[in-house]
Amino acid sequence: MTEARIHVPDVGPEAPFADALRAAIASRGLALNRIQARLADRGLHVGVATLSTWQNGSRHPRPGSLAVVTALEELLELPAGWLAVRVPPATEAPTRPYAVVANASTLIRLLDEVRREAHGRLRSITVVEEIGIGADRSMTSKRVIQALVAVKDVDRLIVVHQGEPGCDAQDIVPRGLAGCRTGRVARDPEDGAVLGELLLDRTLLVGDTAVVHYEIADRNGIPSTQYFRFHEWAGTHHVLEVQFHREAMPVRVTEFRRHHSGGPDVLRRELMMTPDGRVHVVVPAADRGVVGIDWEWD
Repeated sequence: MTEARIHVPDVGPEAPFADALRAAIASRGLALNRIQARLADRGLHVGVATLSTWQNGSRHPRPGSLAVVTALEELLELPAGWLAVRVPPATEAPTRPYAVVANASTLIRLLDEVRREAHGRLRSITVVEEIGIGADRSMTSKRVIQALVAVKDVDRLIVVHQGEPGCDAQDIVPRGLAGCRTGRVARDPEDGAVLGELLLDRTLLVGDTAVVHYEIADRNGIPSTQYFRFHEWAGTHHVLEVQFHREAMPVRVTEFRRHHSGGPDVLRRELMMTPDGRVHVVVPAADRGVVGIDWEWD
């Protein structure tokens, strides 16, 4: 079996989508009509004029075009996510870290306690997370598998977890399981926010990818009614599953999505639970904002 070749064009991590696409096309020496034909072979129909506007920067791919961008990465022999992370979000880009959540100021302060310059150097390609709800209705575990691509040289991932109101943040513990190990942890006792540093097994250069496994253990035992993950950049393939203990089954479970954690729902729909107490949502390309599940006990 022949391994796929990977080419990384000579453009910096700050290069916009148009410059990166133009350099990648030039590096491969493919005409736009040939690229269009190869995309069509995959069932992806994009006009040469559209590809031209993407290349010259007059237009950008829309969130619904992520499949085309992913196919372009394969056709042009680019690292996974190398183009996708450069697509401007449909909404205005964050002006500061964690701008999509209400406690951004707290998280920024915690980030300064760990390593501020590590923020924004990685983009998620895929994140799969399993939330465990115990017999006491509290979140007992959070296990995450995350595929990442570096947009700047980086050797660590910063993860965030929000405890329940009234929790003791010291009882919330992040731990690297594979592909990383736990570094420094910063906590806010008032807010219950925890920010953890996961040290990668190796330094990633621009375009390099990694897969990490980690968990968050919460020993507070405070009943929970929701969980959400926030996305600062659009395009992540997000799979979220909640597993309820057989002695603590909610009466109603709902998916929600918002542009900001404190904002109105942009999507809300009821979820069906499996016989063994699991519910899930799959978002092929998450928008900037939050994706979550909430539930009612009585």
